[in-house]
Amino acid sequence: MDTCITVWYWPTHERWFDEGMRRTLRWVKEAGFTHINWNPDAGYSYIYAPAEIDHIGQMIDGAGLKAWSVHGSNGRNAVSEVGPPCRETRKHFLAPVEWQRQAGLDLVRNRIALAERIGSPNVVMHFELDNEVLDDPDSKAAYYDTLHRSLEDLRPDCERSGVRIAIENLPGASLERTVEQLERVFERHPESVIGLCYDSGHAELVEKGGFTILETFRSRLITTHLHDNLSVRDDHLLPWDGHLDWERLTALIADSPCALPLNFETPYRHHGMGYSTTEPAFYARAFPLIHKVTGMVAKARQDHS
Repeated sequence: MDTCITVWYWPTHERWFDEGMRRTLRWVKEAGFTHINWNPDAGYSYIYAPAEIDHIGQMIDGAGLKAWSVHGSNGRNAVSEVGPPCRETRKHFLAPVEWQRQAGLDLVRNRIALAERIGSPNVVMHFELDNEVLDDPDSKAAYYDTLHRSLEDLRPDCERSGVRIAIENLPGASLERTVEQLERVFERHPESVIGLCYDSGHAELVEKGGFTILETFRSRLITTHLHDNLSVRDDHLLPWDGHLDWERLTALIADSPCALPLNFETPYRHHGMGYSTTEPAFYARAFPLIHKVTGMVAKARQDHS
């Protein structure tokens, strides 16, 4: 059975972008995984050159792995980019300033090009919801106008390449506002352009013990960021190391069109959080847990067929 895990990067190797990443991919493969979600440079405004895109594809192919998702970038990563008060947001596809929006679209197109090269069917994107913006009717209307225009601008790129955008549910806004955003997006834009990336950890922080987002929008589910937490912070833990109800979660995913394997966004290290073990040992522990959850979805579908 196919299984997928996210590859992040930690600059513990002086050449993390080739020798270090090849090492990580080898460990992922040796643990038993078949697919990866490419997460390096997620959120960065960094543009991949064509030679880099080809290099990434060669590394994944050389490891005997397949790409299942790419974490895209809106140029607003508070960790990786220049911090407040001068945060780096020059490339942002939801910016109200047109040249910034156009630069942000180029950044998304760059990640679509990467996804197309490595065989990923989707690019996961953050569509932030700013409460200050949404509290004002005029700025809220402008936000959604920009969002719709950007998705319409990206439609030809998605349909030409076959790479879809996956909108990820985020923890920074209320459940009601997240539901409204997803309703607006899915009512206006076709499945050929955009679907849902369900982030289980984010959903738990917004609605402890609840599954409203997945229950409501699972018909548009195209990929996942699955991980566990203790309902307090975005821990990105392995299944059953937190509070999530994996029986309910897998039953809902089984009742969706989302193709397997499921993608798990569970890093060895995560901004000071994570596991006190070596990286190879982490993947070795992760594999049977991820295999089990993926198998639960596969079995549920088989039982209902």
